[in-house]
Amino acid sequence: MKLCIVTTPIRPKPTIYPPFGSMAIIQSLRKIGEEVSFFHIDYFRYSHVEVVEYFKNNQFDMVGISAVVSTAYGYTKYLTEIIKDIKKETVIFLGGGLAASAEILHRKANVDFCVQGDGEIISQNLVKALRENKTSDSDLEKIKGISYLDSNDRFKFTGYDHALPASMIERPDYGILEE
Repeated sequence: MKLCIVTTPIRPKPTIYPPFGSMAIIQSLRKIGEEVSFFHIDYFRYSHVEVVEYFKNNQFDMVGISAVVSTAYGYTKYLTEIIKDIKKETVIFLGGGLAASAEILHRKANVDFCVQGDGEIISQNLVKALRENKTSDSDLEKIKGISYLDSNDRFKFTGYDHALPASMIERPDYGILEE
């Protein structure tokens, strides 16, 4: 599958603080053999035209949005509209603090899945399930740490997964920021 992790603008001005959460998700997905691109909107502040062109040129199967603050809602909704207009089959998943508003994101912002908690293993499990076409309600219920709308349009949260043990936390790959 062709995947992308994207950051949303956090503050009025870009920060030079590394997006450790996004980097960790990218590293974890690459560990299971996925090709993952990084589109760092928070830092580069791409124009509307640049954002549209990026998604048109890449046609991703999945896009993960890092929305670490609640003020990212407006940009997230804007971004999901662009992505789904370009390729409606693209699966969009979201992690970070904004995921606390999961049902709103599913119903109003076109987000397919929200990741609640430490996203490294949860994202791997979600991507593996989608890669293997295990997307029935009963399949998705087995993935701890996600929310979604089921086949009857009911909001589902599968419960929290265990916290990531310290032994599984990897050193950040700063090379991701240079791609």
